[in-house]
Amino acid sequence: MSKSLPTGTQCFLAIYSVLLLAYPREFRREFGSQMVLLLLDCQRDACTAPARTRLWLRTLFDLVRTVPREHLEKIRKENKFMRNLRTDLFAIGGCVLIILAALLLLNYGRSHQVPSILVFGHVLDALVFTGVVGNLIVFLLTKLTSLRPLRVALWTFLIVSIVPPLAITLIAGPTDPTFNAPKVLIGYVVSFFFWYGLHWLWANKLKPTEVA
Repeated sequence: MSKSLPTGTQCFLAIYSVLLLAYPREFRREFGSQMVLLLLDCQRDACTAPARTRLWLRTLFDLVRTVPREHLEKIRKENKFMRNLRTDLFAIGGCVLIILAALLLLNYGRSHQVPSILVFGHVLDALVFTGVVGNLIVFLLTKLTSLRPLRVALWTFLIVSIVPPLAITLIAGPTDPTFNAPKVLIGYVVSFFFWYGLHWLWANKLKPTEVA
């Protein structure tokens, strides 16, 4: 295509292609070819030397005006990505620590037969199960969809806190005489309020940052 263009137009586009290197790489990949085609159309319409001079001046002015803005936008997006990454890692780390603490406390209570811990055994069981399954589902849905995180957390932990205890009650209730359905249900109810409450507090904590 370039071989069919006049020599002056080829030089003009070659210089403009070099000037485009001032833009961020992502911007060039997305808009570079469109900008070159637009400039080519403008160059064809500029039939006189004064018109071509005005085109050059307008092009240079546009570069001086938009290049810094695009670099600032790139920095802003990178900073937002890093903030979101740190926030996600902090949230995941907090959930993992809570689950590990509940699991270790439960194992210690059972292995040493500590009555004060075993009283909350059903709650700790539910905290571990709903913490692992529920938080994994919430994380995947919020990252892979555009659903609102708090609404996702509500319905996820609601389902995870209702279906398993009902299934356990139906399966183990008639066959295990030591099975205590009320304690299991209470444990999952407490677990629901704990995990959803944690997500609610986290979402409200992040609101000022998102507004900013």
